[in-house]
Amino acid sequence: MNTNRDPTEIAETILHRSICSIKVGACIADNWGVFAWGPNHMGPDGMGLCAERFAISRASKSRLYKSTIYVAGEYRRGKFVPARPCEKCKKVIDKYNMIIKWRDRTGEWRTE
Repeated sequence: MNTNRDPTEIAETILHRSICSIKVGACIADNWGVFAWGPNHMGPDGMGLCAERFAISRASKSRLYKSTIYVAGEYRRGKFVPARPCEKCKKVIDKYNMIIKWRDRTGEWRTE
């Protein structure tokens, strides 16, 4: 993965690696660039793991504080699937005081 690319592009690209019926990708970046990414997937117990938590689990914990997480859902039936973090992910994201950027139904990136 070329981490010199825009984090929104990486989130949009990485979601295609998911095998889930609704594909979501997440990318985490700070002032020095992209340092973690991941798609949603089945998870270790087969019950599913959100892209956000997967990316956070792969990240250097020392870089997470005040970083930005970009979350993109796939394009289906002429619209983008909005991909806002669930409550479990939001708790982890809030723990690190991260900024959330997510893509809405129109394809626009929103900041939370």
